[in-house]
Amino acid sequence: MIEDHHLGCVVGAREALGSMALDVAKLRKLVALDESDPLSRFALAQALLREGDTAAITEAADHLLFANAADPDHLATYHLLGQVLISLDRKEEARRVLTAGRDRAEAAESGKGHDLGPAFEQLLETL
Repeated sequence: MIEDHHLGCVVGAREALGSMALDVAKLRKLVALDESDPLSRFALAQALLREGDTAAITEAADHLLFANAADPDHLATYHLLGQVLISLDRKEEARRVLTAGRDRAEAAESGKGHDLGPAFEQLLETL
């Protein structure tokens, strides 16, 4: 069940995507071409979040978990995945993901996700 007070994170992410993002059907085809591509999975997750229902958000979490495991250097995945897990009330899992993302952000060079550190901290404070 998605908690109302955490749904705002996911809704905000959805709105930030705007109309520039590809639609879900096209992204599913892209993922089907190479199911191991973490960036295609990340993009599909973003599109699913625009749909906003629990099933789509749960599927987005699955794609983000895959993308995170396949490309652990992509710090935006940790951030979005953490928000999604919080919205799905999977708080312990979110804490692990956000902590790992924060640690990687702190170790990153400036301009390579280092600036996400405070965002990870803010989300961790909500848990």
